[in-house]
Amino acid sequence: MLEATILCFFGWLLLAATAFKYRRDLGIVAPSAIRVLRIVAALVLAVALFHCGAPLTGERFVRFLGAASIAGVALVMLLSFKPVETMQPVRIALKVARVRR
Repeated sequence: MLEATILCFFGWLLLAATAFKYRRDLGIVAPSAIRVLRIVAALVLAVALFHCGAPLTGERFVRFLGAASIAGVALVMLLSFKPVETMQPVRIALKVARVRR
């Protein structure tokens, strides 16, 4: 369940990066970049769903919802206190992606 929580945290972090408030600070202006971030976030959350460590039953969905809830609350608390430091992994990933183009 720990890996599902970590994956959900990064999925929510990528989704938060597409919000206008953080997108402006990260320098994301292209609609295609926003779309890519949202798609990658959805893929990360889907991977978290399939790596919850239970057979495909109701237990897997309960574990996923629990992990997503814990990760969401942790992310909101971090963004409330230190938004710049919390968005640092996204900033680094965007910098690497821009250099590769």
